[in-house]
Amino acid sequence: MSEADIPELQFPDGLMGFPDARRFTLLAWGGEDSPFSLLHSLEDESLEFVVVPPLLFFPDYEPEIEEEAASRLGLTSADDALMLVIVTVPDDPKAATANLLGPVIVNRHTRKAGQVVLSLPDEFVRRPLLTH
Repeated sequence: MSEADIPELQFPDGLMGFPDARRFTLLAWGGEDSPFSLLHSLEDESLEFVVVPPLLFFPDYEPEIEEEAASRLGLTSADDALMLVIVTVPDDPKAATANLLGPVIVNRHTRKAGQVVLSLPDEFVRRPLLTH
């Protein structure tokens, strides 16, 4: 299942900084061949985040999701999870960064989602997407 296959995501705990934002959808963003999506709130039209599967830019990124977080989302296998990271796109898109410290995890079967905080150094909060 790709992002385009998921009409609505339920975030029971909201997103960090947005605890009341609980219903989102994924919309294509950036053109036909773009790997990016918009995580768009269904409750607040002005609330949206650019997201991308992290392995496209960070092939060595292998975060360990704590058992409690996996259980909250009903995940029994890594194959059940779709992982996305929130991207900050400044005026100069070449300076875009990804938040690898707080990935969004989606249960592909139930569409239940959550943002988890990983035990990684703070430098993972704003990792440049492009290294050159």
